[in-house]
Amino acid sequence: MNRFYIVVVTLSFLAACASEPPPPLTTDSPASSSAPEAASRPLRYTLMPDDLTRKTRKMLAQADKQEEEPSPTPAPGQNQMPGMKMP
Repeated sequence: MNRFYIVVVTLSFLAACASEPPPPLTTDSPASSSAPEAASRPLRYTLMPDDLTRKTRKMLAQADKQEEEPSPTPAPGQNQMPGMKMP
């Protein structure tokens, strides 16, 4: 029974909202088609990297150089686990 009342109240609310015409839009409203466009400045240097990008690229390049350097190999007999005999 409660479900029936909830459905009736919901549908009557939706019907009341749908029957009321929306208020007219003024030219001051941004949703109006006759509203003036906002002034915008063109972006300068949009494709140039900024300082943070340059710094990040420099750090990544240094990390790549460190990875390219060969790591020191241990001398034979060092750091070997007992029980593992290398030929």
